[in-house]
Amino acid sequence: MTVSTDIVNFSVVERFSLFLKSRRLAHAYFFLGPKGIGKLETALAVSKLVNCENLKEGMFCDECSVCVKINNGNHPDIHVLEDDGESIKIENIRTLISSIQLRSFEARTKVFLIQNAERLTIEASNALLKTLEEPSRGSLIILTTSMPEHLLATIRSRCQVVHFFSLANASAKKELIERQRCEEGMSHFLAHFSDGCLGNMDQDYQGIFDRKNKAINEFIFEEDSEAYFKTILSDKDMMRESMRFLFLWFKDLMMIKNGVPQQYLANIDRVSDLKYFEKRYCFKNIEEVLSDIIMTQKAVDENFNVKVPLAIIKEKIWKK
Repeated sequence: MTVSTDIVNFSVVERFSLFLKSRRLAHAYFFLGPKGIGKLETALAVSKLVNCENLKEGMFCDECSVCVKINNGNHPDIHVLEDDGESIKIENIRTLISSIQLRSFEARTKVFLIQNAERLTIEASNALLKTLEEPSRGSLIILTTSMPEHLLATIRSRCQVVHFFSLANASAKKELIERQRCEEGMSHFLAHFSDGCLGNMDQDYQGIFDRKNKAINEFIFEEDSEAYFKTILSDKDMMRESMRFLFLWFKDLMMIKNGVPQQYLANIDRVSDLKYFEKRYCFKNIEEVLSDIIMTQKAVDENFNVKVPLAIIKEKIWKK
C-alpha cells in the first residue's frame, strides 16, 4: 500500500510528535472517525514520524529511506492488515502477533495497523486483547474504525482514543483549493459532495465535477436522456453517484426557496440555473423529487431494477 498525504490529519500527527518529545507514546491507539476521513493515511504518517531518520522540527522528513519505504508500502517493520471486506479472523491476528513478538529488521518502532477493527471476530478480539494487555516493547498498534460500538469494550479500554472529525465545508474547500489546486466552484461543490470526508472520493476531482454537471444537464435540460440512463443503469456506482448529484441539486433548490444565502448551496457554479428553475417548482414538487431520489438510492442498494423509477424522476423534473 502506498501512502497519500492528501487527507492526512496533520494536527493528529503533531500531537504524536509531542508524545514522542515528552516520551509519552502509548503502545496502542484507537483512531475513531467517519469513513474516508483519513484515519489509515494518518496512521501511516505516524509510522513515518516514529521512525524517520531525519526529523525536521518534530515532523517526518518524507525524504529519508524509512519515509520512502513506508510511502511505497515496502517497509519490513510496518504491517498493515489490509481490509478485504471480510471479517478479521483469529488466524489474521495470530500472524500479526507473531510479527509483534519478533525483533524489528530496521525500525526503531514496529507499527501494526488494523483497518476497520469492527470486523474483528470475537475470537480474533480475544486473541488481540492479550497482546494489548501485555504489549511488546518497541511496537505500536493502531486500530481504525468508524463503528466503535461493534468492538469489544475491553479492546477499546486498552487503547488511547484519537478522534477524527469531518472537516467543516469551509475547511474542506480550503484544503482542496490550497493543496489540490482546485478552482473555486469545483472545490465548493466537492466539499459538500464529500460531507467533509475527502477520502470518500476518488482523486479525479475534475472528473467528479464534470460528471456532476453532465448528470444535471441530462436530467434537467435534455429531453432525451436514454443513452445516459443506459450508461448509469449498467453501473451501480455511477447510478449512486448520479442520484447523489441530483439530490444535492434539488436540496439547493429547496434552500433557495427558503431564502438560504447562496454561499450555503452546493452548486454555486450554477446559481443562475438554480434561480431560474427555482421559480418553476413549488415546494411540493421538490419534496416529491427528493423523496423519489432517496427511494431510488435504496432500490439500487437492494439490487432492484430502477429503470422505471429513473424514468419517473425524469418525467417529473424535465422542463422544456
